[in-house]
Amino acid sequence: MFLVHPKRESKKEIKLFGAVQICDTAFLVYKNSEGNIVLKSGGDEKLQKRAVKNMLKKNPAVKQLLNKYKIKPSINTKTLKELAGGHMNETCNIAKGVYEILAGSCEPEIDEATVKEASMLHDLGKVLIPSKILNKPARLNKKEREIMNIHSTLGYELLKTQGVREEILELVKYHHQNLNKSGYPEFEHEFSQNLPLGMQIVSIADKYSALREARVYRRKLSRIESLLILYKEVREGKIHCSVYEALVKYASLYDSDV
Repeated sequence: MFLVHPKRESKKEIKLFGAVQICDTAFLVYKNSEGNIVLKSGGDEKLQKRAVKNMLKKNPAVKQLLNKYKIKPSINTKTLKELAGGHMNETCNIAKGVYEILAGSCEPEIDEATVKEASMLHDLGKVLIPSKILNKPARLNKKEREIMNIHSTLGYELLKTQGVREEILELVKYHHQNLNKSGYPEFEHEFSQNLPLGMQIVSIADKYSALREARVYRRKLSRIESLLILYKEVREGKIHCSVYEALVKYASLYDSDV
């Protein structure tokens, strides 16, 4: 009888295929060379690093973007681990809640699964943003802000070669855009009507989740404080009033004012 060592999988052959939420926990979905699906909640930093390295190799546009801003390619898997355990999951919960409230009054042009998956993947690009900028305990200067702002494009480019659906890629790329087109990055094409509803949902969910979290440069804001800040954006034309009203309803039902 011969014992054969199982074939070691090449470090190149792992893809970050998407994300899924199970029992209110966000999991990153990986696919190996044999087509097998692996779910990880964000704790496996080695697997994350392999996946991001694979993305970097498959899309030269990522390195070109990093070179443009003189950023040394360095994978901050600790950031992804923290995002997976907190912000991406909470953003998904908020986006899901807002979607369900809006779906009761209109027929969205996008499905709930797409909104949820995009909201879990939207900040992936931050794994390539230098930690000294991500964790700076003060306001970013102009140059640092420019670098921070490319995280959405980096996320889009990283996921572009992984088999992620185009609808999700677009939401990842433009999750910092506003109703009045004052966000980033600039659109490569015009939309026939207002900013697509999916983008508005992921955007407001990301904003509200960020405001409700403690950051190195400020304390956690209360539900009322967060909603007042976002109401200012409604008045500035950045957020549609119906999307904001759906968030208010979600917050009153599911968010405690602490």
